[in-house]
Parts: sequence; structure tokens; C-alpha cells
Amino acid sequence: MKHLLYKDMKLCMVPMVPLFYGFALMLLIPSYPYLVAGFFTCNSIFYLFNQATMNKDLLFCALLPVSKRDMVKSRVWLMVLIEGGMLLLVLGMVFVNHLLHPMGNPAGLDGSLTLLGGMLVLFAVFHLTFLPAYYAAPYRVGRHFFISTVSVFAWIILCEGFCILCAVGQGVPLFDWVEGRLDCFPGTGAALRAQLVCLGISGGIYALCTLWASNRAQKALQKACL
Repeated sequence: MKHLLYKDMKLCMVPMVPLFYGFALMLLIPSYPYLVAGFFTCNSIFYLFNQATMNKDLLFCALLPVSKRDMVKSRVWLMVLIEGGMLLLVLGMVFVNHLLHPMGNPAGLDGSLTLLGGMLVLFAVFHLTFLPAYYAAPYRVGRHFFISTVSVFAWIILCEGFCILCAVGQGVPLFDWVEGRLDCFPGTGAALRAQLVCLGISGGIYALCTLWASNRAQKALQKACL
């Protein structure tokens, strides 16, 4: 499978992947829904799949002495690596964001470990809605991406909207706890512990959803007409 992963990195990688890493700089914008930066990583992955589809990559791989399951697994690992790169960049930008905007973000999630957790769930939603559909009908990649985009933005609106509600609903115990523990820079021990737990739960959701989506995609490709 490592040879397939190397093939994907050499033949399917598009300039939009490293270029869209620049959207991590969105954390420098005051009063902005920072989860949107994660969507652009999904967008770059769409361009990767679209390029592979135009080049008939699945048909090429089907002619190689490799299994269809490994074809899916290598592409999923490439997605995980791309998303991991974005998360590392966002983690670095969290500290810059705190220096520039120490009062937080009134338009949604602050720069924090909770933001990283939100992006992990965002990527999980993308995997669930895009991967099985793509491998069931590879030549409808644009349609699949549109459906996954709607799902991803539903998560962004839900998550960012709840944080805005917490910011304006001061005095409610739950909202105050979220503001003081999760939706803030982890500058205290209590906030750091809460955000690490949130990040761990989000990582578990990401791992489970990615495995489930990968298994569904593998089964779909077995039946797909290439």
C-alpha cells in the first residue's frame, strides 16, 4: 500500500493542496468563523480527487496488481496526511491569534484546542459524506463534493453559532462554563484540561468516522464500474 500512497503523492497531488494551507492565515482575521479554514482543506482534497478522476486514476490502479481495498486505503491515508498538515499549521496560528486578538473572537470559536477539535469533526463529516459516495460513482465527483459541502457548512454553522450564543448568553451556567473552559485560549490549567478532553473526543470521532467511511468506500469500489 505504501507504493500506492507514493503514487498518489506523485501523480494526484495538485498545487491547491499546499496553496490552500495558506487559509490557516484566516486566524489572523478579527471576528471571523475560523472553522471555515478547515473547509478549504476539504476543497483542496476535492481538487485532488477531481484531478485523479480526469486522469482515470482508478482505472490505472485497477490494472495494477493491487487490491481495490488498498486503492481506497492509500487515498484515505493521503487525506489524513493533508488534514494533519493543516491542523499543525492552525495549532501554530492559535498562538499568533492570541497575541493579536487577546479578547477572543465574537464571531465564533476562539483560537484554541477546541478549534482543532472542531476541525477534526469537520473532516470527519467530510469523510462520511464524500468518500463512500465518490467510490460508488467516481465520475460524479462534483455532485458528491456539493453534498459534502452542505454537510460541512451545517457543522460550521452549528458549532460557530453555539459559540456565539454562549458569548451573548452570559449568566447561564452552561454558557459561562463553555466560555471559560472551551471557547478561549487555553491559558489556565482548567481550560487546558477541558480542551484536551474535547480534542481527545474529537480525535476519537475523527478516527471512527474515517475508518467507517473507508470501509464503506472499499465496499462501494468493489461494486463500482470503472
